[in-house]
Amino acid sequence: MSTNSLTQTLSSHIVETLLQLGIPNTLIDSSVLIERPADPSHGHFAFPASMSLFGKLKKENPSVLDTLHVSNPRELAAKIAVTLEENKEIFKSVSVAGPGFVNMTLTDTFLTQNLSSLLLEEHISGPQLLQGKEILVEFTDPNPFKELHIGHLYSNVIGEAISRVLESQGAQVHRVCYQGDVGMHVAKSVWGMKKLLQQQFPEVSIMAAVDKMEEKTLSEKVNFLGKSYATGASAYKDEPASAEQMKDINYLTFLSGQENLVEQTGWEPQVDYKQYVAQTAQNYDEVKKLYTRGRAWSLAYFDSMYQRIGMKFEDFFYESVVGEFGIKIVREFLAKGVFVESEGAVIFPGEKYNLHNRVFINSLGLPTYEAKELGLAPEKYRRFKYDTSLIITGNEIDEYFKVLLKALEITNPDLRAKTVHMSHGMVRLPEGKMSSRTGKIITAEWLMDEAHSRIEKVLADTRQTFTKAERTEISEVVGLSAIKFAFLKQSIGKDIAFDFDESLAFTGNSGPYILYSLVRAKSVLAKASEAGITVKNRYSAEHIDILVNSLTQSKVALQKNEKDLLLNVLMYFDTLSQSASEYAPHHIANYLFVVAQSFNAFYSESKIIDESDAHVTELRLAITQSVVKVLMHGLSTLGIKTVEKM
Repeated sequence: MSTNSLTQTLSSHIVETLLQLGIPNTLIDSSVLIERPADPSHGHFAFPASMSLFGKLKKENPSVLDTLHVSNPRELAAKIAVTLEENKEIFKSVSVAGPGFVNMTLTDTFLTQNLSSLLLEEHISGPQLLQGKEILVEFTDPNPFKELHIGHLYSNVIGEAISRVLESQGAQVHRVCYQGDVGMHVAKSVWGMKKLLQQQFPEVSIMAAVDKMEEKTLSEKVNFLGKSYATGASAYKDEPASAEQMKDINYLTFLSGQENLVEQTGWEPQVDYKQYVAQTAQNYDEVKKLYTRGRAWSLAYFDSMYQRIGMKFEDFFYESVVGEFGIKIVREFLAKGVFVESEGAVIFPGEKYNLHNRVFINSLGLPTYEAKELGLAPEKYRRFKYDTSLIITGNEIDEYFKVLLKALEITNPDLRAKTVHMSHGMVRLPEGKMSSRTGKIITAEWLMDEAHSRIEKVLADTRQTFTKAERTEISEVVGLSAIKFAFLKQSIGKDIAFDFDESLAFTGNSGPYILYSLVRAKSVLAKASEAGITVKNRYSAEHIDILVNSLTQSKVALQKNEKDLLLNVLMYFDTLSQSASEYAPHHIANYLFVVAQSFNAFYSESKIIDESDAHVTELRLAITQSVVKVLMHGLSTLGIKTVEKM
């Protein structure tokens, strides 16, 4: 069901009031009609625009002010307040504060009526503001031959949450991943693989040693790749002769990737990499086998991690493919003067645009990251005719992206207009900054395993009884909830200091606390059902009216904690829309914490199942049901699974 948000409903009433006062529609900015006062004692909502509205009227329609007999913003606010307060069904009280703020307190009846937005359907959905939009979301972007570290996990969690937020607004979202399967990092890994295999299997050839590695588990293969990269990276830095070998291997990995594409997909080569084979003493067959097997192990490992995290990509893009497109684009626009030659390389002269110069084709004749990215944009559009391409990366490459997007603007202005780059900060643990070069990275798998293990210990110390299978499942779900929520509750762009004690706590602003609150709310509904009380998951419009009428006839006012909880759950659709428009899932995460806190206060202070008053019981169960639906939908939108008991 698609429905208006609470602020949309109130805004429409305010617009009607302003029109009723004779204010022209052209002067009414509906985007600033409603806000929540910082101080709850000022009311549920405020209309802050009287000052700006007075200024517009004074400049463009002074006759309206004369008709209303107002000479300042506060007098205009008073006119608005009096007119609004005439609607007794919606507004309990309306007052004016300061130079012209209109503060509004809603009636119990209106709050209860709006429960229909959450209870009319079995599954809630917000306003479909992005219906018909095709949005491509690129995130995670790990490099094969390396392990998935916590930075990749952070990007994955953010990208999946943003994708789900956009889907909640009706968008058709395509999740894609861009992976660097060629480049010097691959050459270093392949060199390291060869070195370690010679040490591990000195009695056989490299070709046979690769086959022996196939007998090992995926985890062992990935660990081997991590050590291989660290070995190659260290040698590249410290051993000039080894570095030269890796440069030769680099050519051969580009050719290996190209030949695999030809064999598997009938790919038509865009660049002649074979010209480099004769220039090296490296054994091409060995390099190709090391490259092909290592790449396959990496991709299988990445897939296993995505499955564990709880998401799936629709498509993958590889540097080995788009690099060839990128070279063609750079060479085409080199002839047009957009790119220039410099010391044997081809660069984009960013200094002309108050940026910095960057190499797009290096002196070896190979495409750099920049050229590959330039080839990526049109290939994305060829596969998905998107309205928006959202690219999520770490903020350490912000300057790089400024140059890239300027080059894209010149070479393909239509796609540049559809492209949005969004960067996030780094994740830090007490262990310090990560470094894949030294082999001391903090892997995504380690973080998930550690969270799982710590939650399992907590469950073992509780009085609640679990089977072994239940404890394992709950530990995995709750552990992942702790990680995801800790990542998502902070605004994107800032560095995150991940703290285990805070993130895994069953109190405070944490994933486990939200899950615990949901389990508690569900248990209330279960107890009511066990007591013979009909618990509805879906209410008809007529039944909502009965709830409202019974509340009115009984003349029992809602308690403060009930009003607070009602108001909070009814702000859900507004929160969804704000998160979608800003690509900011932290609004949902922090909103869920507010709802959980509000529900727990309601749970502690109110007798939800009151045998002495069936009407009050039904209303409180309806409110509890709305809490369950909001927490369930909100957690799902963040990519967080739920549990039935804790």
